[in-house]
Amino acid sequence: MPRSPTFDRDAKVEQAMQLFWEKGYESTSVQDLVDHLGLNRSSLYNAFGGKHDLYLEALDRYRQEDIEWLQGQLQEAPTAVEGIRQAFVAVAERATESCCGCFTTNAAVECAPRDASTQERAQKSFAKMRSLFRTAVEQAQAEGAIDSSRDAEALGCHLTNVYNGIHLTAKTDPPDEVVQDIVEETLRGLTCSSPNSTP
Repeated sequence: MPRSPTFDRDAKVEQAMQLFWEKGYESTSVQDLVDHLGLNRSSLYNAFGGKHDLYLEALDRYRQEDIEWLQGQLQEAPTAVEGIRQAFVAVAERATESCCGCFTTNAAVECAPRDASTQERAQKSFAKMRSLFRTAVEQAQAEGAIDSSRDAEALGCHLTNVYNGIHLTAKTDPPDEVVQDIVEETLRGLTCSSPNSTP
């Protein structure tokens, strides 16, 4: 019978998440994990089942934290449009501070095309993002900030695409104004058709 781990499993998943986020799946070796987590190979395999299983668990950790963060940005603002603005400004700041991008987006690009488990997770995360943005758009329409004739579901898809695209753009280390322009034009396009909106 395998012995119970003598380390903080939650902390090790957090450490693995940071490593996979920075290096990606393929560039992270089992030895990298052993060194970074301070575990021997047998402990790593006994606790996590191997590199792929640990990667998925780390990705799940990131996905949960990222969705909760986005939900907070959207819901804690005084108006729905301000929540959308706040989410985009904040993600632009996060993205330009680090060239690591978004772990979920990175996983979708690197692993999802050939790994069904990663693809399913990325699909669920993006679907949740679309739902959160659609709800924010519907609320903004109810508040008169976005033209009610516009398709809230389509706008939710558009905002999700731009939101993830900011992470990809930021990975190329562009001038800050490039990302700022993306954010401002997205927000202007969202509200410009409404007479009651403020760009």
